[in-house]
Amino acid sequence: MLSTIIRAAVRSILIQQGPMTCSNLVHAMGLDPRRHKGTIHAVMVDLEEEGVLDAIRLSNGKRGAWFIYPDAIRKRDRLVAALVG
Repeated sequence: MLSTIIRAAVRSILIQQGPMTCSNLVHAMGLDPRRHKGTIHAVMVDLEEEGVLDAIRLSNGKRGAWFIYPDAIRKRDRLVAALVG
């Protein structure tokens, strides 16, 4: 259940605010990036493997700004983004 809530929050924040780094996204969720970045990052990697999210790769191979594919945005994602934001 916690994973579902985190997934919905990640999707709605990326829909509302556009591409952002994982630390910025965790901060936008109102959490401390030092304590919660690993948990949120793991969920984001799962969403990346499912084909929902992707990240701009830096020259060193690390992920930079995360974004949601426009085709992967569902009606309920837009509804949650409207209600939350």
